[in-house]
Amino acid sequence: MTDFDAEEWLEVAEVCCDRIVGVDQEALLRTALNRAYYAALLCVKRRIERVQGPGAVPHSRTHAAILNAVRSGGARFSKIYEGLRTLRAQREAADYELRSKPLAWSVVHTQVGLSRELIRRHVKALPDAEFHMLKVRRT
Repeated sequence: MTDFDAEEWLEVAEVCCDRIVGVDQEALLRTALNRAYYAALLCVKRRIERVQGPGAVPHSRTHAAILNAVRSGGARFSKIYEGLRTLRAQREAADYELRSKPLAWSVVHTQVGLSRELIRRHVKALPDAEFHMLKVRRT
């Protein structure tokens, strides 16, 4: 069994920000936003479960459980909470709003950078004790 580090999805997101012959640029940019969000979300999930144990985050309503847990962490988790909300909104628009203005490379690339910064400077930088105090609602 492998222990995949979801931060690796940011490499895929970066590739999707480039032009690939024969692949629609809009599809690539939408995929980049998707991977940027899931990279950050699942890095948070991994930290929670590393500290609170496997299965600490429920399989149903996972997104809400993680966001609520992060919100329960107060000021120490405010950047993570706001970053996840921003990334999620961008991801949802990319996934569900098919009639929209074309995505701009600069906007998508910025969101991928936001995800990377969120993971490296906040999610992976906080001590385990901080993640231990999060209240994860199990549904």
